[in-house]
Amino acid sequence: MRMREISNLNLSQVVALLRVTPQTLRRHLSPLDAAILNWHPRPHERSINEIVIHLIESDQHAFANPIHQMLAHDLPELEGWDVHDSNFDLYDADRDILELLAELEVMRHEYATMISGLRPGQLARSGFHPAVGEVQVVDYIYEWVYHDSKHIKQIMYLIQISVWPKMGNLRHFVPPG
Repeated sequence: MRMREISNLNLSQVVALLRVTPQTLRRHLSPLDAAILNWHPRPHERSINEIVIHLIESDQHAFANPIHQMLAHDLPELEGWDVHDSNFDLYDADRDILELLAELEVMRHEYATMISGLRPGQLARSGFHPAVGEVQVVDYIYEWVYHDSKHIKQIMYLIQISVWPKMGNLRHFVPPG
């Protein structure tokens, strides 16, 4: 069955979602200890802290940079961002989650303020992405929220599978993860 398109999510709602992501994460993650935040459920799978670091890096490299390029130049050739070739090593994955979230919050405030001030002509500015072709500023803004939602879901999954073993016989109601 094909999913029906929801076309009434407007830009102000999207900007509001971008603004609240750090607070949403803070509410869910501040009660957790370092053992859970730095836990790798499988080899090469990100921990919760590493997911937050990825969100910080993505804000700059995957979203803000291409948007700035399209606003500054006519039809720029956008650079694809290789998530595996990033500055991830510059971050301490064991860093306090509240520090990471504070950094994300400062960046988000700046970017959300910038986005909310864009005029229709600026939202329609285009560039060429090496993997997908022509894209507009507005496409990146909507994809930003999609990206956040995907990683919030990933974090919630890690919380789910961390509590599952402690559920006793109630585990029979739900599979692990």
